[in-house]
Amino acid sequence: MRSFPLHVKTAILASIISIVVLLTGLFESRANIAKQIQDEQKQLAALQAENLAQHLSTTQYPLDADSLQQLTNLVSGSRPNLIAVRVWKLEKGKFAEAVSSNGSLPVEELGEDLQNILQNETDSTSAIFRQDSVDASLLRVFSPISVNNQITGAIEIDEKLDTVWAITLRYSANLVWRILATVALMSLALYFLIRRLVYRPLDRLLGAIERAKAGDLSVGSDQIERSDEFGLLSNNFNSMMSQIREMTAEREKQTEILQERIAFAIAELTQKNYQLERANLELFRTTRKMSELERLAAAGQTAAQFAHEVGTPLNLISGHTQLLQAILPKESKDGQRLQIIADQIERIEKIVHEILDRTRFGESERVPLDLNNLLRKNCFAMEPTLSEHEVVLSTFLAAGLPQISGDADGLQQVFLNLFNNALDALPDGGNLTISTSAERKKVVVEFADSGTGMTEDVSANIFRPLFTTKERGRGTGLGLFVVKRILQEHDADISVRSKLDDGTTFKLSFPAI
Repeated sequence: MRSFPLHVKTAILASIISIVVLLTGLFESRANIAKQIQDEQKQLAALQAENLAQHLSTTQYPLDADSLQQLTNLVSGSRPNLIAVRVWKLEKGKFAEAVSSNGSLPVEELGEDLQNILQNETDSTSAIFRQDSVDASLLRVFSPISVNNQITGAIEIDEKLDTVWAITLRYSANLVWRILATVALMSLALYFLIRRLVYRPLDRLLGAIERAKAGDLSVGSDQIERSDEFGLLSNNFNSMMSQIREMTAEREKQTEILQERIAFAIAELTQKNYQLERANLELFRTTRKMSELERLAAAGQTAAQFAHEVGTPLNLISGHTQLLQAILPKESKDGQRLQIIADQIERIEKIVHEILDRTRFGESERVPLDLNNLLRKNCFAMEPTLSEHEVVLSTFLAAGLPQISGDADGLQQVFLNLFNNALDALPDGGNLTISTSAERKKVVVEFADSGTGMTEDVSANIFRPLFTTKERGRGTGLGLFVVKRILQEHDADISVRSKLDDGTTFKLSFPAI
């Protein structure tokens, strides 16, 4: 929004001050003015009442009703604020209305005190004032009629006094025109005065500033041959422009030198940073490899010891299992479970013999697999353990699931590790849900438990080798690490969603064939 010119602002400000002063004076003096005007109205009403009473006193009396009516109508039409004129006759010691110029106005009877005053009034030329009991602005003026020094009646003139606000508004109308004339004259005077003394020198100074903003520092303001503030401002501006030109030249010179030094320093620093980044990257890779080698070496030693120690009890268990199979029928449920035990012992023996190869994570033989069937076998095998730990297993295996290419033993190890993790997360029992689905040429398996859950820090490190949150002697920290390695061999991905005290979900994604 464009600002108003200076002379307009000045005129507006001066006009506002003038208006405020005038209105304040009017407001403060309105009561006195109104009182003076009301006093004038009272005096005129009293004079008229006294004149009319004197006229009736000198006239042949009593007049007939028509003559009195004409006389009162003539008096009531002489002034705009006059409401009614009444003639009261004194009969038998009481005043009664004889005639009125306004018959529609209610008649208020004369009180005893007023009747006594009128009857005992010795000066027939004096007026008596009374305020109407209903309307305070209604003035009633009484003047006695005397014939041969005897009170024969009274004249009453009712007049509506102007209120303070009515008088104020009447004077305000005249004040508005004076204010408008003052504002117009003040605006013209300020316009011509400010245009000559302010606008012209200011335009020359602003022109010099605009040229300086455009980059032309060779010019200054036109010299103003005046000794006032604008002359001083022009001289100071020219002096400032001279100093700016000198400082600008020196700054450009120093800037060129500084830019040369910065360019040289940046080139040298860039080379040093590149060398440092390469050294840090190499150091990081070396440190990571050493850490992995140390962990895997420890895992290999543990695996070798495990294979040696477990071999003998496995042979004994396998022998006793074969003896039991010879006794129990294969078709019975116990025989089927015994066959599962024998198959698992055989798988454990295979794992023991191949565990050292597992630590090197070499390629395994893959065949087309149906994940639903593989999961059903694992669920059936884990059913007693889950029941013992009061874990309720729910499965939702999608029908028509595509096959994947994989190693059944390796994937069985993955699923059993996930079962064991779920049991560790459900020490007091709970729910475990296994579901499968097909998503964009992927076969997805989800293990969701209602257990204790994990924090974000734990979730970010669970696939690291030898990382465990279990008590000493209960976990090696290799379970999920082996799970991830086996899934990588199958070109599969694993992710985890977990929240403390809100369960954990592992999601496995296999490429379909």
